[in-house]
Amino acid sequence: MRGIKIVSLLILVALIGLVAGCGGTNSESSVGEKEKHSHAESKMNSTSSTFPRTIAHLKGETVIEAKPIKIATPYIAFVDYLAVLDEYPIAAQGVDTIRRNFPSLSKRVEGKDIMDLGMEVDLERLLSAQPDLIIAADDMKDQYEKLSQIAPTVIFPQAGDWRDTLQQIAEVIGKEDKAKSVLADFDRKSAEYKQQLASRSEESVMFAMYGGKEQFITWKDGRFDPFYKGLGLKPVEGMISDGPLTLESLAALNPDHLFIINNWQTPIQGGVKEAMKNSKVWNGLNAVKNNHIYELEDPSLPGPMALAKIDGIEEIMKALKK
Repeated sequence: MRGIKIVSLLILVALIGLVAGCGGTNSESSVGEKEKHSHAESKMNSTSSTFPRTIAHLKGETVIEAKPIKIATPYIAFVDYLAVLDEYPIAAQGVDTIRRNFPSLSKRVEGKDIMDLGMEVDLERLLSAQPDLIIAADDMKDQYEKLSQIAPTVIFPQAGDWRDTLQQIAEVIGKEDKAKSVLADFDRKSAEYKQQLASRSEESVMFAMYGGKEQFITWKDGRFDPFYKGLGLKPVEGMISDGPLTLESLAALNPDHLFIINNWQTPIQGGVKEAMKNSKVWNGLNAVKNNHIYELEDPSLPGPMALAKIDGIEEIMKALKK
């Protein structure tokens, strides 16, 4: 079930199979090394908006002759990355789905004129948009030639490391500096919040999605590492694998804090607390007894998208700091 297909949608991929940790920079020990590092960084910054440039991707190399103005993406998750970089496509997959189901990204695209290519991407509509660049995912590798006839096309993994994907897309559109700034800000906040949550470091934290009928979906594939490692949270002990989990199995794990992520495909009327209020097993959970159940509205949290991580640390911090 790996993702209830939040993946499918948000990434059409594994409800987002990704997960990146926070990176840091090593300080140079000698003056000469510092100057060398500074010179290299300065050179990189000076060329960050230089075109033409050659981009290596999953189908080879593509030359981008000039800074792209009309960007299209037949992959819904890449709308997220572009929005984080303050770029908005003229056409994209699943725009209506974004606006109806994904609150964080919906706010970013509000008021933007973006042609909806549908969840089943309509290539004729894509052609009519007349893009000068197409950023696609590997689910469309077999259509690379068709896409390339419409506009220069690059193909990136559907669910790669979110930090890598952000930097890849930034390189394509000439916004490397913006990507570095976003990541540096994320790392700074993570370190700051980790200190503030130090008192919670021995309390177990678990993320799950409620599928109805006392069934949950869980993940143990690293996609929550930016929160566990970045914020210093303690994973629940006993988790063996990701996938479906019964209420009884959840009770055996018995986390101190339980985040329930909204299931946009089968939303629960009134939320999981209302749905489970008469269950003795549910009410016996430590998290329930201590009022440590947190319902998260945006279903993109388990995904590989940058915004899911950026907004995610804010939501988690807000919940655990109470």
